[in-house]
Amino acid sequence: MKDQQSLTDRIQCAPAVYDPDAAQRFRDECADALAELPGSANEFLNAVASASPYLRRLLVRRKSKLVEFLSSPPEDCLAAAIRNALTSANEGGAHTQMKALREAKADAALVIALADIGGVWDVMTATGALSRFADAAVQGALQGAINRSKLESTDGIVILAMGKHGAFELNYSSDIDLVVLFDPERMDADRFDAQKYAVSIARELVNQMQMQTADGYVFRTDLRLRPDPGATAPAVSVRSAEAYYESYGQNWERMAFIKARPCAGDVALGEEFLKTLRPFIWRKYFDYATIEDVHAVKRQMHSAKGGRDVAFEGHDVKLGRGGIREIEFYAQTQQLILGGKNPALRHRATLDALKALAEVNAIDEESRDIMTASYLYLRHVEHRLQMINDEQTHRLPASQNDIARLSVFSGADDSASFRHKMMDTLHAVEKCYDALFEDDEDPQKRLGPMVFTGVDAHPATLDTLEGLGFKRAADVSAAIRRWHTGAMRATKTERARTLLTKLVPPLLESLAKASDPDEAFFAFEGFLERLPAGVQIFSLFLNNLDVFDALIRIMTISPYLGREFSKRVNLIERLLDNRWSAPPPLPSTYAEACAATVANAPDYEAALNAARRWVGEQKFQVTAQLGVGLIAPSDASAHFTKIADAAINSLLAAAMEEMKLQHGNIDGAFVVIGLGRLGAGEMTATSDIDLMFVYDAQNEAMSDGKRSLGVVEYFSRFVRRAVTALSAATEEGALYEVDMQLRPSGKAGPAAVRFSAFHNYYMDEAWTWEVMSLVKARVIGPAGALADKVEAEINSILARVRDVETLGIDIANMRMRLDAAKPGMSAWDVKNVVGGLTDIAFICQYLTLRYAHEVGRPPRPVRLSLKWFEEKEKLTKSDAMILIDAHSMFEAVLQASRAATGGVFAPERAGEALRSRMASVCGEEEIEKAETVLKDHQDQVAQLFTKKIGERNARV
Repeated sequence: MKDQQSLTDRIQCAPAVYDPDAAQRFRDECADALAELPGSANEFLNAVASASPYLRRLLVRRKSKLVEFLSSPPEDCLAAAIRNALTSANEGGAHTQMKALREAKADAALVIALADIGGVWDVMTATGALSRFADAAVQGALQGAINRSKLESTDGIVILAMGKHGAFELNYSSDIDLVVLFDPERMDADRFDAQKYAVSIARELVNQMQMQTADGYVFRTDLRLRPDPGATAPAVSVRSAEAYYESYGQNWERMAFIKARPCAGDVALGEEFLKTLRPFIWRKYFDYATIEDVHAVKRQMHSAKGGRDVAFEGHDVKLGRGGIREIEFYAQTQQLILGGKNPALRHRATLDALKALAEVNAIDEESRDIMTASYLYLRHVEHRLQMINDEQTHRLPASQNDIARLSVFSGADDSASFRHKMMDTLHAVEKCYDALFEDDEDPQKRLGPMVFTGVDAHPATLDTLEGLGFKRAADVSAAIRRWHTGAMRATKTERARTLLTKLVPPLLESLAKASDPDEAFFAFEGFLERLPAGVQIFSLFLNNLDVFDALIRIMTISPYLGREFSKRVNLIERLLDNRWSAPPPLPSTYAEACAATVANAPDYEAALNAARRWVGEQKFQVTAQLGVGLIAPSDASAHFTKIADAAINSLLAAAMEEMKLQHGNIDGAFVVIGLGRLGAGEMTATSDIDLMFVYDAQNEAMSDGKRSLGVVEYFSRFVRRAVTALSAATEEGALYEVDMQLRPSGKAGPAAVRFSAFHNYYMDEAWTWEVMSLVKARVIGPAGALADKVEAEINSILARVRDVETLGIDIANMRMRLDAAKPGMSAWDVKNVVGGLTDIAFICQYLTLRYAHEVGRPPRPVRLSLKWFEEKEKLTKSDAMILIDAHSMFEAVLQASRAATGGVFAPERAGEALRSRMASVCGEEEIEKAETVLKDHQDQVAQLFTKKIGERNARV
């Protein structure tokens, strides 16, 4: 049988050699493996390696398996990769499973690519293979997360595959869209625990799939197709999802669920859920309004992604005119209109849908054949585009060399014939699509009457706004009329007002998609009011209309980021190419990236600005993802800390270079110590940085520059310069607020502390609270002998034997003073409130200073410290669990609150989207219940503080 023949025996075609040098490098790197393969296989691999840098690297990486892959049926190799993905859950810990999944993905990616390129499989067989492997990877990742949780099985948790994944149509470098649902009754857990487990499992699953490691990634994973993603946790209960779609579901969500299917976990639960959604997806009556709704989305795509006209260089074969998405929409809108009465049209796959539509005469056979052939060709080209560098790109190249590469790789004779076929295909799709969708750009015909001139509201305009979902239509109309009067700085000029007039219709379309259009509108108005000018940003929006969806989504969850957008317009660039929602870089990469950014600046002032731009962009990505629930609070704190570390080390190096230029070198060394949240690795989006500078040099040392300085003045000036570099407001704004009050003698002490003085101070003079601050202390840099010496000294200070009674009284008194100076504002002020994070940190500091001489220094992060003390039997298991659970929730609230508001979350001043988000952070659906849970934790922590340390009103 054909499917039992080897891949080599079934090769039907091969691209011509594009880059002979790349082919030669491949032959040199894989000589041993190629020697065992027949000449036809050698020629085929040679051609593949010459056209695709990514596949060449993958071939070299998997060279030990090349003989097996080429000598076996590709079906068998794919089946083995699928088995390895499924059994990855048995590999032990999370890191071990990550490696196993990525190795399985590399095998699958290689065999699928070779079978696709060689014509062994047609393009849809390849997409089905990719989709089946994605199913296995998701199931394996889910099972691993289950194994590492407190659950015994996947009962009650289902993963829905959406989009191309759901239809078995994944492209070669596709991300996967998933929806994670859970049913507490099937999970054999109460509602609170069920949601907590499901959310934790969803986050670990995403982490397993998309974290970039040395072995690569499996699939970029997107959970944003879940109900109301800006306000819900990563996992949503089935009951909540059903209620959402019944009350708030939109046409685009109906379209999304055409392709949905359960791909992992409790498949029976998923099938039952989709069955309940059938009346939502497949309405009984013709819904021609759907066509206009979908076409409005397409108009935004044309402007932002692929362009309104069919082009060649740089054209987007997915989202552009005549592209893949138009074929999909062509089929899906007809399915939505007719599928309610005709179940035969309810196909997930695009080609099956086109065939079914022709069979019932909804489209003619000629249109079916054109769209089918075009779809297959565009998917073929899309795969070749993505195989070149494993990029999720859909754009045709702009340079002639890259066009030539793609032409060869796609099997064309030359660039001219490739261009000709591509243009014919795009025009054919465009013609069919336009026959179905009337392209009318008049906003009044698209949305209805909209007049925002005059003194009074236009009645028909209010009807249009109400039809879009605005409950405060009169207020919205009044605000837009106010914009047009030039009442804001952003609309002072005639040009700005002209642009704004064009901007309002697509803006209102985007706002109408929000869970609360009114809240979203006034969040956007606040953004406009803070803008210093409007022409640039309005022009940017008009050329990238789909940025509105992301911008509004973020603003409604995070007023803090709304303010940041107004101050740092460059952050919107992150929205333009959708980088903000992509997995952030590994924290370990920040140091090198920031150092390179600062080092490449032409001068010192430019270096300061470059660092501020870099930090702003990195923090924005993490803050935005934290705000909408794409990243866990604990992961966010690691990112924020590593970003700060990178900025500190890079700017200190730049400041030292400036010192050397002016005053020369000096025979000495310095280190900077991070304290507080910086030291513990628990930074938030708005944390300041607590620093202490320590230097070591001989008393008589002098710098060797023309303006020579003694050692004390040299390091004092350096510290002032360094603090300015980190905190001063430049044209790019401020970077961090720097606090140095925790240094020896506080404000009265020298900015730079000599090591001997550091030693003596903590030996003889330091108060208990000053030693407490060293519990979280961490040398940030530079690495070297002094760094090691300071770390050892800190460990020695903490390990001194202390009087236990005095220690408890001192710490209780300090907590009392802090409470008097800065009392907690509410249960949501989880840092300062009695029984909050400060109490937990003080307990850890007390335990450290009491027991370090016996058991050593604990880890700096509080959550790890608590577990450590439990293991050392200095905390009972029950006490440790109380503190760990409370700390986990408080940290999540603190991180989410800082990301959303920049300060303490206040439910009474928050919109519904933000209230829902903060409730979900606490594992609840209602904000009142979330506050009750917080208070319960705080009461338990306060009792443990008294039990471990003493009453807060203690006196010496």
